[in-house]
Amino acid sequence: MPSPDVPVQADPHERIVALSQAGRHQEAAALAVVAEQHAVQTFGADTFAAVHWVEVRAFLASVAHDPGASCGLWLQTAEARLDTLQQALDAPDVEKAVDGAHHQWMQVRDAAVARAYAPRLVALRRRVPGRQRGALDAIQKMVERLNSLPTG
Repeated sequence: MPSPDVPVQADPHERIVALSQAGRHQEAAALAVVAEQHAVQTFGADTFAAVHWVEVRAFLASVAHDPGASCGLWLQTAEARLDTLQQALDAPDVEKAVDGAHHQWMQVRDAAVARAYAPRLVALRRRVPGRQRGALDAIQKMVERLNSLPTG
């Protein structure tokens, strides 16, 4: 079902899904970027419609096995939902975004990328602890491991 903020005649969700399922991840992501730009031009950057397309891009990056990009996009989504859209800390979409960022961050194999995202993720987890106990502790333990690795 299309988002109520996206006009049905301009809704590219089905095409994006088909491209992604066909393994055409870059094309799917490019179409999502076009949809996001349309939402920004039509409704504004600080709207649910625009944030929705960032979420779509985060999901597509995860399907394309790019956890670094996916994590960054989920972080962007969570921060926008909390700080710009002023959603509640326990809103399902906020929890989904923080959980998505956390899950994708745990998949990042590039220590420099993981280190770069860690402060934002820790800050979000402090605000949105999630429903799984120990989520913040798990991040902090991983950060300690990352910090013990050589940089460069």
